[in-house]
Amino acid sequence: MKYHLSDMLILEQVSGEPKKPYRIIKGIIAKFEMDYKPSTGMIYPALDRMIRAGYIIKTPEGYIITEEGKKYRSKNRENYEMMISNFLDNKLFFKNLRKAVRELIMTIKEADKDYIREKQDIIIDEIEKISRKIKNKE
Repeated sequence: MKYHLSDMLILEQVSGEPKKPYRIIKGIIAKFEMDYKPSTGMIYPALDRMIRAGYIIKTPEGYIITEEGKKYRSKNRENYEMMISNFLDNKLFFKNLRKAVRELIMTIKEADKDYIREKQDIIIDEIEKISRKIKNKE
């Protein structure tokens, strides 16, 4: 079966105890501190796919991982952890970037308006230089 990150997220949630879809989604949200919320449109097809593959079973208490699911999870663990690490690193970078941009905007708003008017071309040019450096990987 093709590797799906969603499968690994779900298997992680159902590896300890049976969980219903709502609790699976809540567990994934908690893992990413609300920055990622899987939709039911992602969860239900993934659950069906994993049942067909034999990775999970549905019980009255919820979904639970099977021995085959444990093997799949173990086999893909390294790739999964790398993807999660990259996601969390990017999350931290963008959080810090948003904060820096907000601070820059506040600084510009609070600065002497005449100074900003005089220097606006320089300010915009510097921001565009940063953009070009990122695009060109300088």
